[in-house]
Amino acid sequence: MRNNSFLTLVLAVLLSGSLFTAVVQNPQSEPSQGTAKNPPAAGSQTEGQREGPGGQTQARDRAFGTINSVGVDRFEMKAIDGTTRTVMVDAQTRYQEGPREAQKDIQLEDLKPGDHVMVRGRITDSKDFVAVVVHRVTEEQIGRFSGERAFGEIVSIDGSQIKVRNQRQGERTIVVNDQTVFMKQGQPITLKDLKAGDRIFAQGKETDGQFVAARVFTGQFGPHGGPRRERQTNPNQ
Repeated sequence: MRNNSFLTLVLAVLLSGSLFTAVVQNPQSEPSQGTAKNPPAAGSQTEGQREGPGGQTQARDRAFGTINSVGVDRFEMKAIDGTTRTVMVDAQTRYQEGPREAQKDIQLEDLKPGDHVMVRGRITDSKDFVAVVVHRVTEEQIGRFSGERAFGEIVSIDGSQIKVRNQRQGERTIVVNDQTVFMKQGQPITLKDLKAGDRIFAQGKETDGQFVAARVFTGQFGPHGGPRRERQTNPNQ
């Protein structure tokens, strides 16, 4: 269960980074549904507010997760925090998939349970979350992302080799060296600070059949899957 949740967080990194940038390129105008009165639902992030016709303030929202079921005017998804969320769709909702350089349009009928999606939408007066854009992540993107990063729960540490396990990749060995940077909650640490059972997220590349890490993150992970930054406090206060 922990590995599956961590995989979902890692997918959220992919969604909230390059994919979200691609989705918001040349956005179409969004129809106004009045003033939003509710805060963002769990497992989502508020993008801000915009003014609709008549000067009404309209809340915008986005969510990441895995589709559970698809209906004629909605679909249910499991958000990255484990909650279930209903996403409404209408005639203005756009559906896309693929990387920015090869993005293509799809339809609601193309979505199915198990698909990983990023949704950008708006909150209506009736507190419905209506999708403006639904972006499905392809297996190719997931595979490319996994190739540049390794993640999971530490099984063992042997010298410069860290063995981790996750549900998608199984067991994988991460090689570190003198150039590897280790971070926990935004603060530098060392390899000696890691132990079996810790969850880590490593960025690096394959070299001679080995995954060599340039950066290794541990600690709590934020709503988009990346390492959460601790708020800096003023010691004089």
